[in-house]
Amino acid sequence: MHDALTLGVEEEFHLVDTTTGRLSDAGPRLAGERLTGVAPGRVDPEMLSSQIELSTPVCTELGELHSELLRLRGELVTAADERENSLIASGTYPGTQRVAVTPKARYEETMARFGVVARQQLVCGCHIHVGVDDPEDAVAVMNRVRPWMSVLLALSANSPFWRGEDTDYASYRAQIWWQWPSAGMPGLFDSYADYVAATQRLVDVGVLRDREMLYWDVRPSEHVSTVEFRVCDVDPRPEQTVVLAGIARALTERCVAERRDRVPPRVPRPELEHAARWRAARSGLSGELVDPISARSRPAEQQVRRMLDYLEASLRAHGDNERVRGWISRLLSGSTSVAAQRDAFRKRGDLDDVLTAMTVTHGEG
Repeated sequence: MHDALTLGVEEEFHLVDTTTGRLSDAGPRLAGERLTGVAPGRVDPEMLSSQIELSTPVCTELGELHSELLRLRGELVTAADERENSLIASGTYPGTQRVAVTPKARYEETMARFGVVARQQLVCGCHIHVGVDDPEDAVAVMNRVRPWMSVLLALSANSPFWRGEDTDYASYRAQIWWQWPSAGMPGLFDSYADYVAATQRLVDVGVLRDREMLYWDVRPSEHVSTVEFRVCDVDPRPEQTVVLAGIARALTERCVAERRDRVPPRVPRPELEHAARWRAARSGLSGELVDPISARSRPAEQQVRRMLDYLEASLRAHGDNERVRGWISRLLSGSTSVAAQRDAFRKRGDLDDVLTAMTVTHGEG
């Protein structure tokens, strides 16, 4: 029996008032209420009052994670419905509305410190936690996973609209999020001690309030023994989240194994790594992706399948290979949420149709 690395997921959602079609300010109130069958701490407010986040318990199998997502999403949808709100799973809010900050000292200080960068964070991501007991392994994963982070972003892209228009990006959320001074990909670290010292310096020089504001695409968690993948857009389909979690676990396992086997890490040049991330955000799965190691552009499907081949042993060991490859084939055939958003908008040119297409429902959605 293969010892499964544990998994957990945090999903952020927009809240829309179903009577007005505008963003709601119900996030803090909804998060503060006891939901049926939902343990305390599983639903939290976000910095903007129109957002809310759910967190799954620790899971060991993809099927278990899927069940937990269905249960938690279902309870949150029910609670939102009772308050005439809808849950929207899109990396960006497609309209132009401004919303209030959740009344909390930390959020208010963030607004004061970062100005417009903080005010425009009407974005929702999906954060995947993979259990890693040794912090040295966590840093090794952050160093070694770099060649594949752009592929993970392309697979998850779900934010083409921003402030009333199609941006021509598959993940415009990534462009918005990368404006934080601690976003994107960090430099390389020699050890966990090196990581702690380097990140603390960002606090010491006054750029960050504390190390909880490390918003990198992948990082060791500050509170639990996990590696946290933060690069993904949120998606209305729970199976999308589950499959991305399976890929993140396989990437983590491969990187840890390579560290322990003393396999030299493949580290891309920073400018190529940046170019790969930008290309993934720009075209998602519909164009080419940059391989930052070989400095070549390849059709997205080819680069995705290269990653799956690299991960196949780990995916098979966890019993995830068939499930992951089946879903990825569906995405590569064009069944992405980016396409669904654009198809919805194309019918009438109405952003309300985009919101309807991205509404979280009971069951699979």
